[in-house]
Amino acid sequence: MNNITIKELGEYVPSVYNSVSMNKLKEFTIVPYFIDWYGSKSSRKVFPIFFQEISDLNPTSFQIPGVLTRNPFFDHTRIKYFAAYKNNIPSGRIAAFVDFNFNTQHNTSTGWFGLFESIEDSNVANKLIETAIGYLKKNGCKNAVGPAKFSASGEIGCLIDGFDKRPYFLEPYNAPYYQGFLEKYGFAKENDWYAMGTDVALGTAYMERIQRVLGKTNGTKREFGNNNGFKLRNADFSKLKTEIQIIRNLYNEIWNKGNHPQQTILTEKEFDILAKGIKAVAIEDLIFIYEKENEPIGVSISLPDINEIIDDYDRNTVMEGRKKYIPSRNFFGLKDLNRDLKIFNIINRRLKEKKFDGLRILILGIKEEYRKTGIDSQLYFETFKRATELGFKTGSGSQLADINFDILNPLFKIGKLSMTWRVYNLDI
Repeated sequence: MNNITIKELGEYVPSVYNSVSMNKLKEFTIVPYFIDWYGSKSSRKVFPIFFQEISDLNPTSFQIPGVLTRNPFFDHTRIKYFAAYKNNIPSGRIAAFVDFNFNTQHNTSTGWFGLFESIEDSNVANKLIETAIGYLKKNGCKNAVGPAKFSASGEIGCLIDGFDKRPYFLEPYNAPYYQGFLEKYGFAKENDWYAMGTDVALGTAYMERIQRVLGKTNGTKREFGNNNGFKLRNADFSKLKTEIQIIRNLYNEIWNKGNHPQQTILTEKEFDILAKGIKAVAIEDLIFIYEKENEPIGVSISLPDINEIIDDYDRNTVMEGRKKYIPSRNFFGLKDLNRDLKIFNIINRRLKEKKFDGLRILILGIKEEYRKTGIDSQLYFETFKRATELGFKTGSGSQLADINFDILNPLFKIGKLSMTWRVYNLDI
C-alpha cells in the first residue's frame, strides 16, 4: 500500500516566529528533480540555480554576501513550506502564504499557494493542496489564489499551454497534468497570463512599419526627440541607486493599475533586491528609460535568456551519461555548489561577450497619459533594434495579463502566442 506523508519544512511569521532553515529550503528546492515528467522527452524544464532559488525562498536572516540573500518579501508575508513523500521518496511540494501588504492594498483576506509540484498521482496532489488550504483557513483567509512565486512581480500561474517551448529566464514551467489536479479540486480560472514569442523574421515587418511612421514625425510637433522635450536613454549603471529609484517609481505607478492583476506595490527593499538581481544578468544597452522634460515616463528592461546556458550545461554536463541528476539535500552539497559555480562562470563570460540567442522582455511600460502616443512604439523599436544589433535571434515578452490590451495588441504584432499560464481562485 502506498504511504503518503506530508512533511512540514518550516514556517515564518514576520517578527514573531521562524522554523525555516537552509537545509529545509534545500530539501524543498530539490523536489522537482523527483518529478518523472521532467525527465521525459516531452519536457522542456529548466532547473533553477540552487542559490538563486533558495535566496528567493529565504525568509531568515542567514545570508552569504554575494551568494545568498534574504527575500524582503517576507517582511510582510507569513509562509509555510510543505513536501510530500510517497514511500519515503520526495513526490511533491507546496507553499502556503499570506501577503499582508496585498490584503491591505486590495482590502481582501486572500491567501496564496505556490511552488506547487507533484508526481502524476492525484492522491499526492490533493493532500498537498488540502494541507495548504488548511493553513490558509487557519490564518483567516477567505479565498486561495495561485500558483504564484509570489505575485505578478515574480513568476505567476500554472502553465496550461506551450509545454513544447523551453521557458525563458524567470518564466514558470510545470507538468501538463497540474491543470487537471487544480480544476478537479475545485479551483476556477481567475485570469490568464501570456508569453509573446518572436524572432527576427517575425518582428522585422512590424518594426519597419514603426520606423517609417517615426520617420514621418521627424521635424514635426509629433517628433519624440529632444526638440520636443522627449529623451530616450539607457540606464546608467554608474548611478545605480538613482536609476533603481526611478525605475521603482515607474514600476509601482504603472503596474499597480487595473490591467495588472495580482500586483502589489513593491517596497524599497524588495525592489532593491529585484534590481540587483537584474543588474547581475543585464546588458546596459537593453535597459531604456523614457523622459519628458527630464521626468521619467516609461521604462523597458530586457534580459539575456540565461536559461539557455543552464539548459545547455545541465543537458551536456550534469546529465551526461546519467538517467537522472539527484541533488543533495544538504544546503552545502558539493556537487550542487559546483553546478552553480560553473553556470555562474559561463553566464559572466557570456555577458562580457554579449553572446546570447534569446532575450526576455521583462518590463515594458508607459505612464497612462502617454500611452498610444507613439512613445510605446519607439520603445519597442529601440529594444528590437538594439537586440538585433547585439545578435539576439529570438525573444519572449512575458508575462502579459490577459486584460492588458495596451501591451497585448502591439506585442502580438511583433510575435505570436507561445505560452499561457492560468491563475486559479477558490473560495475557502
